[in-house]
Amino acid sequence: MPAYGEAAYWDQRYQREPTCFDWYQGFSGLEPILKRHVPMSANILHVGVGTSQLQAEMVQRGGYQRILNTDISSVVVQHMQDLHKGIPQLQYRTADARSMPEYKDGAFDAVLDKGTLDAVLCGQHAGDSATSMLDECSRVLRPGGVLVLVTYGEPCSRLPLLLQPCYGWHVTLYVMGNQLGTHLHMFPAQLSPIIHGPVDVHALVRIALLSLASALDRCWRCNSDWLCCC
Repeated sequence: MPAYGEAAYWDQRYQREPTCFDWYQGFSGLEPILKRHVPMSANILHVGVGTSQLQAEMVQRGGYQRILNTDISSVVVQHMQDLHKGIPQLQYRTADARSMPEYKDGAFDAVLDKGTLDAVLCGQHAGDSATSMLDECSRVLRPGGVLVLVTYGEPCSRLPLLLQPCYGWHVTLYVMGNQLGTHLHMFPAQLSPIIHGPVDVHALVRIALLSLASALDRCWRCNSDWLCCC
């Protein structure tokens, strides 16, 4: 299995594949959810940014004002910093989402993750790494802040991670299509009513919004199972 949790793996990958690419969903699909739950004035931390263009479109099309984008790969951070040097609302820093001591407790109004938790769950020590990442997301969020989490994982595999009592998160699950009936019964006491999100193929959650996307049962790129990080 590739070392998805290691910076060296991603450095080499981004040296080979520098082209911008958005895993799962771009701004057009996520805009209704983001606009509903994340104010344009919010101080946003985007973890595991990769070569995504989501943050640029959030600024240019959505009017968002402050997005700090981090990635474990210094190669991609430098690439994206150069690419977006003309967009002052965007900053880029090298950081590991599992340990971010450089950021103070409660420093951000919102944390955005689009596929990083999935990649962490594909790596070594997946359970511990996922817990570390969510612990850090919780720590850097201000009270009442929002975690937007977009994932290929089924709700039954992601919600147990998110509904830990230590977080005290209020979770709203947006789920698409036929999976609604399948998953509605699983965590009835802790979930707000499930809302059909206005997105094309993925969906979200929240803590005051926690976002959890769950629409496809196989990876569209390589046709492998849920936790693919191809």
